[in-house]
Amino acid sequence: MMIMNSVFLHLQNHYDTLSSTEQLVIDFMLRYPDATELKLKIIEEQLHVSAPTIVRAIKKLQFPSFTAFKYALLNTNADVTPTTTELNSFDQITDLIETDFTKTMAMLDQTKIIAMADTLLTCRRVFCVGIGSSASVAHTFNRRLKSAGFWSNEYSEIFQIRDIADIIQANDAILVFSLSGAEPQIIDFISSCKASGCQILSVTGLSVNRLNNLSNLAIMTHQSLQGRRKYRSRLMLSVAAEVLYETLMMQKNNTRS
Repeated sequence: MMIMNSVFLHLQNHYDTLSSTEQLVIDFMLRYPDATELKLKIIEEQLHVSAPTIVRAIKKLQFPSFTAFKYALLNTNADVTPTTTELNSFDQITDLIETDFTKTMAMLDQTKIIAMADTLLTCRRVFCVGIGSSASVAHTFNRRLKSAGFWSNEYSEIFQIRDIADIIQANDAILVFSLSGAEPQIIDFISSCKASGCQILSVTGLSVNRLNNLSNLAIMTHQSLQGRRKYRSRLMLSVAAEVLYETLMMQKNNTRS
């Protein structure tokens, strides 16, 4: 687990320092089916990027070289079940969920989770946002916040979400759940709220991600690629939300002590 933690914690901590092109490079490397065969030339030809761009992306993740990052990926893939693109059996389904869970837990940085929990603990109001299938994660998190005595509301309809910009204040927080982190309506909404000085928190999937870049604090989860594109599981968003909520409750109890 040490090497795997290294890879995915580095992704969590440094992914948002990458340019959009560099994020494409890292995404390509993470999803390449056989890391043993991965070469700089393959990435250059597939993505039409230069070797210095690839190396620069890797160094931003705090790995010294292409070879070092490739070695870390190989050891990571040896620790967990490889990504499954087509689910044709019960074992493949459970293996895929186990893989995503293991990688997601490795990506959840304690310092960042605690900082996000402290933000929720000290803000005046929490606006939980999620659209489409991510709305269910926002709904559950909002319900739990309310039960714990927080001022919190959920927003899952676009017309409701747009209204937040008119009432949000500097001592409020917006918590967005979005697997892609790229829905245009969410990006426009977050951009319009930045001027208020509010805290923007996000939980997304690991991807080229504008929401991540707009957030004050962001945590990412792992989502294996699947042949089924129309509806992808939000289970890992729920896992991250569970860890965040329990950390929030721990911090709340510590404050009372």
